[in-house]
Amino acid sequence: MKKYIFLFLVIISVLSLISYITKKEKNLDNTFSNTGFEIVNTTKDSVLMYLTINAPADSTWVQNVDGIFGINSSQLQGSVWVQPNDTLKYTPTLSFSANVSFGTPPQNCPTEQFINGVNLFEWSVNVPKGSNEGLDLSCMAGVNCIMKIDLIGGSDWIANGKSVRAIKNKEMWHNTGIYGVFPYGCTNCTNTDGKQSCQNPNEKPNTEKICTPTRNTNEKGGKIRISFFGYTPVPAKQQK
Repeated sequence: MKKYIFLFLVIISVLSLISYITKKEKNLDNTFSNTGFEIVNTTKDSVLMYLTINAPADSTWVQNVDGIFGINSSQLQGSVWVQPNDTLKYTPTLSFSANVSFGTPPQNCPTEQFINGVNLFEWSVNVPKGSNEGLDLSCMAGVNCIMKIDLIGGSDWIANGKSVRAIKNKEMWHNTGIYGVFPYGCTNCTNTDGKQSCQNPNEKPNTEKICTPTRNTNEKGGKIRISFFGYTPVPAKQQK
C-alpha cells in the first residue's frame, strides 16, 4: 500500500512540475511576444536621434512618436537627445514601421551640413499575420554616421538564405557586399533604378539581394539594438 501511495505522490509531483514549466513558458512567450528596441549611444558626446514613423495603415499600427524613447510629440516624426553611453528602450504593443537617423531627419540628398548624405536604419515589425517583418540599414542616400544593429533573441533574420544577427555600415563608398545594408544610390539593392539624380556617382550595386533581412510574423520577438558609433569624417578631398 505504501508503495502505491509513494508512486501516486511521485506522479502528482511530476504533473505539477510540468504544469509549472508550461505556465512559465507561456508567460515568457507573452512577455517577449513583440519585438523590442534599444537605442545605444556608445560615444562620449550627446547625439540627437530622429524617429520617423511611416503613415499607419490603420489603428493596429503605432500612430505617432509620442512616448517612444521619451519623445514628446503627437506627430509622425520627433527627436530626442541620447546622452553619452546611455540606452533608450521601447517595446511596442502594436505593429511598428519606422526609421531612425542621427543628427538630422532623413534626407534624400547631401546637405551643407552632411555633404556625404545621411544613412538610416528602418524596419517593419510585429506585423499582421501573413506578412513578413523586415529591416535594413540604408546608405542609399549617403553616410553621415556609423551604426551597428544587433538582432538579439527571437528567431533568425534571413537575407538571401543567410542568417543575419548583426549589421554594421562602413564609411561612404564602402558598403557594397554587406548583408543588411543598401549601398549609396542602390535603390533595389542590386540596381539603381529610380535613384535620385543627386545620388551620383552611385556605389556598385550588389550582385544578390542581401540588403533586407526578413522573417515571418509568426516568428516575431527578441530585441533590436541600434548603436550609434559616431559621425563619419569627411574625406580630405571634400573638406572646405
